[in-house]
Amino acid sequence: MNFPGLDLVWSGSHRAARSLGVIRPWNLDQARTSLAQGGKVLVVASTALGDSLLTTPLIETLAHHLGRDRVSLLVKAPYADLYRDDPRLHRVFTVRGKYRWDCLAAELRAYPHHVALLANITEPDLIPLLWRAGVRGFLRYRTRWTRYPDWMANRDMLRQPHEPGYATGHAIENNLAMAEALGFSPATHRLALPHIARDPEAPYRMVVIHPGASRASKCWPVERWARLADVLAGKFGVGISLSGDRREQPLADEMARFMKSKRPANGAGITPLPLLARLQANSLAFLSGDTGPYHLAVAVGCPTVTLFAPTDRGSSIEACGPHQADPEFHRAIQTERLGDSIATLSFERVLAEAIDVVGRSLARKDAA
Repeated sequence: MNFPGLDLVWSGSHRAARSLGVIRPWNLDQARTSLAQGGKVLVVASTALGDSLLTTPLIETLAHHLGRDRVSLLVKAPYADLYRDDPRLHRVFTVRGKYRWDCLAAELRAYPHHVALLANITEPDLIPLLWRAGVRGFLRYRTRWTRYPDWMANRDMLRQPHEPGYATGHAIENNLAMAEALGFSPATHRLALPHIARDPEAPYRMVVIHPGASRASKCWPVERWARLADVLAGKFGVGISLSGDRREQPLADEMARFMKSKRPANGAGITPLPLLARLQANSLAFLSGDTGPYHLAVAVGCPTVTLFAPTDRGSSIEACGPHQADPEFHRAIQTERLGDSIATLSFERVLAEAIDVVGRSLARKDAA
């Protein structure tokens, strides 16, 4: 349990140990030497689903240079099944949440990783735990700051909120910058889950709509999603499927009630992530707000139309858009100004993009 003051006590004591020289993290040269001598590297993305998917180009780059037997991932437990069969990973470790480590330290000691690349994490608790589990070289996601700057081998790449360049750049490139600091050139800049592929025997006339998101500010009005679904179903003769987690199930149910065309297949709240990924891989398009399943759709090759209502640069298309994905099949629409309501994105604009992407996807299917 994260009781009041725990962050201060836990992180403060470990920062004090660092300042006294009790904790001595490696510099870049020491981290590079460890990897040159056969050491293993741990990619850490222990927050949202999208954060973990945005590390897949980093994982592929490390596996390309080091081999899969030396690359592992630490991810939040609900998302682990997406990665267990990933051919680029040796092991998948999990946490359940902040200060909810279970047996993580013991597991890491049994399979030691001396270098950790920290993407998005619950860092007040997790960085000291990784040290206790044997990690000695830490690199942090570029352009952000950390509670533990003196622990980071790539501190010169970090930025404080008052500094120029803070929270700039795409998450994929900021993650890849950690590999580049270790001397590894990027093997790819695109999201991918190579073990989840389209089934050529599966039906392929489905559009998936995900009306929910982690915050209400990211949710386009459900009556507009319903109207959009009705138009697409009528124009192209496609089926409509709804997705979402258990918290988003009421939104999906409400959208289904608004629809006037054939009742959609509603998998919200009952579809495990690996099954959703396979559904996306066999669908014509995935339409949603800026949410983790959008990144999942991109990673499995499903065309997307995604609505962004950023509150800052770190939640914008600049940071989280469909980076280097084919623009014919991946469209991102953003509100005019930071902080604008997602409702300011007009129905007509979203419909036009959805019709174009679904039409292109159908044409590609028919030409295959």
